[in-house]
Amino acid sequence: MRRNTKTMYEWRKAYRDKEELMLERGFPEVSPHEFYRDLFPEGSLQSAEHDGKGNLIATQIRPSGKGRTKQWVVDDSLNMLDKVIGDEFGLIPPITFYGKTHTKQNAHELYAVAIDIDYVGKQQLKNLLKQFGNGVQLRPTYLVSSGKGVHAYYFLKEPVQLYHNLEDTLAELKEAFIRRLWNDTSSIRPDSPDITGIYQGFRCVGSQSKLGADFPVKAYKMSDNRYTLESMTFKACLYVVVFGNATIRCTWSLRCSLLLSL
Repeated sequence: MRRNTKTMYEWRKAYRDKEELMLERGFPEVSPHEFYRDLFPEGSLQSAEHDGKGNLIATQIRPSGKGRTKQWVVDDSLNMLDKVIGDEFGLIPPITFYGKTHTKQNAHELYAVAIDIDYVGKQQLKNLLKQFGNGVQLRPTYLVSSGKGVHAYYFLKEPVQLYHNLEDTLAELKEAFIRRLWNDTSSIRPDSPDITGIYQGFRCVGSQSKLGADFPVKAYKMSDNRYTLESMTFKACLYVVVFGNATIRCTWSLRCSLLLSL
């Protein structure tokens, strides 16, 4: 029976092995500032007060008794990214916000659909890269090594305004991709996918992973692809038809509701 766990030593070795594999396959590592500048192109965030644009909200998480959790407003200069780069637990969602806090009510625009796949060893990463290459899985714009897992970022061609009437549809789309990507070839725990909402924050590129300060979260450029929500929804539904994955809650009505609501 295949083991569904690893020791800390094994995960740290797997981290180095995955880092080596990504570089061997020709996927370059990019710096935190390069990654977030690509995700949020110059001019997309607020550069002057009251210019009508949103900002990033970077969160420093602190466990109870170990300091106060803080949230930082990151404008178009990206200067405040340095508050969470290198931090032990820094989160940034692929979303802009109005105001100074990461809340659903303040959410403004979605710039990427980000999918978390956890418990990814070297072999599981090899499987993912093969599937991205042969079209079994949709190739992301970036793959971020988060420690024990990876985050697949699908950058959007145009940001999507986060109207409340889109929330359920976006949640279904994200769940479809989580269930499609997190499986018995990509994770040593395929039966435990973490179904998270569209507003989820992800460990900041350049911050520490769960493996410690010597194992930072790193971003690797996979493609220049940018997607529309329509094309991603179409692809998710196509996977159901072609590959017959009955676990994905994706129907043609989801696609139609998305197209009609945009």
